[in-house]
Amino acid sequence: MPLYVLADGAQFPAAVAQLVRQAPEYRNVYAGMPEESAGDASLFLARVGDPHSAWMTKLDDLDQKMPCISLILSDAGIDALAVHLQQFLVADLGDKLSSLVRYFDPRNLAVFLNIFGPEVAGKLTAPLYQWKYRGHSRRWNGINGGAQYAAVLSAPADIKLDQKQLDYLIAHCEPDQMLFSLIERGIVDGSGPYVTRFENFLPRYQRVATWGLTEPMCRLRYCELSYRYGLDFDQHPEVRAALEARVRSGRLLGDHIDALPGYVWEGLETGRGDELNNKEDRSGRPGA
Repeated sequence: MPLYVLADGAQFPAAVAQLVRQAPEYRNVYAGMPEESAGDASLFLARVGDPHSAWMTKLDDLDQKMPCISLILSDAGIDALAVHLQQFLVADLGDKLSSLVRYFDPRNLAVFLNIFGPEVAGKLTAPLYQWKYRGHSRRWNGINGGAQYAAVLSAPADIKLDQKQLDYLIAHCEPDQMLFSLIERGIVDGSGPYVTRFENFLPRYQRVATWGLTEPMCRLRYCELSYRYGLDFDQHPEVRAALEARVRSGRLLGDHIDALPGYVWEGLETGRGDELNNKEDRSGRPGA
């Protein structure tokens, strides 16, 4: 059965494009769109001759570091399939606004199919046997399609997203975006499997809701402190008192946290170091 890989060049522009060019055939799904100017950071569809080839193995490694590929089983030819996938890239947001839809991000694929609704999602998957992705999972997940080759589209699908749908999508994407920001700032180690980093980040992000932090900058600051001083840093009496005062005042997190004396943070840092050393003593290897 014909196998394709859909690769998001924006995650690893030089590496993804170089590997895709080693495929038997490849197409830029952005062809003819303004986004085509992204060059190596474009979206690519490539035919996979040998799933165990060196270039596919390297793409698989990149995907585990940062989700960037999904696999498509379809009888549609590569040109027809690339054109078909392009028809779902732009959504109408109302008020004469439109936006590129990154439905192909493996972390967002299932969410977008849900937001699109049965009709649009059915059209997108109609010419596919199956669509496989990992995203936030360690294993491949599969979405079954209609396997109808004649159902490929050559004209834009009618995709409309309202504010409620956008809010849902933003809430879904926020953890990944915050984790990316923490990696960029050197707070989180960006090496190793993405799933491991995300699983370590998620409990910190979920505890943000405990303190009613709604501003993105406050949520990000809380997560940063959680990495610096440990997951339970907010249980320190003075930190907890500052967070409770913030809840009552409704002010920004920094207005209360930054007023804490230095000895609070020094104590938390010392305790964090002792915790990591104890882990090393028990396991015989450095704590993480």
